[in-house]
Amino acid sequence: MDAPIRVTWYTDPHNIWCWGFEPTIRRLEVRYPDTVEIETRQGGLFEDFSPVREQWARMSGGRWKDSVRAFFEAVSSQHRMPMAADAMIDSSDDFDSTWPACIAAKAADLQGADQGWRYLRRLREAWCLAGRGIHRKDVQATVAKETGLDVEAFARALEDGSANDAFQRDRDECQALGISGFPTFVIRRGDETRHVDGWRPWDGFEEILRDVDPHLEAASLKADEDTAKGLLQRYGSLATCELAAILGTTDDDAEILLEELEGRDDVVRRPVGRGLMWESPTARHGTSKADIASRTPT
Repeated sequence: MDAPIRVTWYTDPHNIWCWGFEPTIRRLEVRYPDTVEIETRQGGLFEDFSPVREQWARMSGGRWKDSVRAFFEAVSSQHRMPMAADAMIDSSDDFDSTWPACIAAKAADLQGADQGWRYLRRLREAWCLAGRGIHRKDVQATVAKETGLDVEAFARALEDGSANDAFQRDRDECQALGISGFPTFVIRRGDETRHVDGWRPWDGFEEILRDVDPHLEAASLKADEDTAKGLLQRYGSLATCELAAILGTTDDDAEILLEELEGRDDVVRRPVGRGLMWESPTARHGTSKADIASRTPT
């Protein structure tokens, strides 16, 4: 078997454009489990958010929250992932840096790549779907518990500086590569390297992967109710556009499948902002990449 394509995702838990890349990431891990390997680096979008807050306040006559809300809603309307804009804004009064959440993500990484992967997703959900202040240590610890991490080891990594050291190594890598915006991806296979900056839909990203490997083929997956139910059980919850990306269908077709499941009480809809999340009543949240790869229906 040829070597897999390696995708390095330079990201930040607070970055809402990165949240918009989750459908693509879920498609890659489900449809290309053996041919695409994904790893993350925490870039740290804002060490000090105060200048941005002040700029928005000047531009809006002191109503900086209105500017932020408009920005959140505009981004969400483009990438289509649900976002609880009002709740996110309500939790931001004491927010001054994205670095604490990045360091928390690295503390989870120190327990293993798979644990870090699950934690990062749950951290994004806490922020974007519930507006929880992921810059706060108590929220970070609660998410660690929800994800099934060793909470004591997680707290210790924050306290002894090992998580911060890991984060600074990621920052050094970003600086060496000239990466200052997120999401950014570096795609490698052999001597082939591609840099991808900014958000794009899953099919556009997949085209870049096929430019690196023209023979890349997605694993077979039926776009039916049984598959949708199985994916919901494995992931715990999915946005409409996430299911659509995994199956390779339109959002409308994915929603039809989900509504059929809803009619049989196999899924519960959860409105978030202007979008929808769909949750399995028997969800086992925090599913790992290895779990998904081994138990995805075909």
